[in-house]
Amino acid sequence: MAKSGIEKVLTVLQGIGSGDPDLATKYINPKKYIEHNPHSADGVNGLRKYISQFSKEKNHLKVVRAFQDGHYVFTQEDGLILGQNTFFDVFRFEDDLIVEHWVFSAKAAPPNESGHTQVDGPTQAKSSEDTEKNKAMMREYYETVHISGDHSKILQYFSGDHCIRHEPGVRDGVGAFIHDLGILTQHRTIDDVKFLLGERDFVFIAAVGTVEGEPCVYIDLYRVEDEKIVEHWGFPEKMPPQEEWKNNNGML
Repeated sequence: MAKSGIEKVLTVLQGIGSGDPDLATKYINPKKYIEHNPHSADGVNGLRKYISQFSKEKNHLKVVRAFQDGHYVFTQEDGLILGQNTFFDVFRFEDDLIVEHWVFSAKAAPPNESGHTQVDGPTQAKSSEDTEKNKAMMREYYETVHISGDHSKILQYFSGDHCIRHEPGVRDGVGAFIHDLGILTQHRTIDDVKFLLGERDFVFIAAVGTVEGEPCVYIDLYRVEDEKIVEHWGFPEKMPPQEEWKNNNGML
């Protein structure tokens, strides 16, 4: 039986986590592969060289969530790779092989004020939810609240004060979110959505902007129930200075 896109990605991530370049490149098109990790050189050879620096004994990578939207697979992982981190990866397929890859990471942190970690919570998509309806709703929310900055409409996207939050240093609730957002927007901008992918009740968004005037990517995973946001994972990640990039493809 042919492997699904998710199964192929899980194999690739197993290879990355174990420091096995052959396994990590098993389902990658060697002639078309584009790498967006700024710390890795482009192409299959760049990926193999990047992986070779990992210690097979010390590193590990646990995939917590994996979803597919058309030609894209997006995942969330917890792992010990160049330190303890949480990751989001996006893979693009052509003709059943991976041809493009993006990765985003944040340092691991202790549970937040409500006891949630950066990766805990539901992991399987609910078949009862409508992918396209939830993606459309989340695009409207994100462009209204985070890009246009209209915080007056926030409450219409939630059910009362209910919102489970997985960011470090925060607590649950829409009221707490609005308070934190008011502080964050004094130091950041979110300018454009680059990815909006989803499967059922999970919607992944990757956007670009700035934090304290420096280029930044914003990574967000939302869970939606009955057309309301109920849960959020994610983080901002500052882009490294361009002179440090090992490829010219950009993080997003």
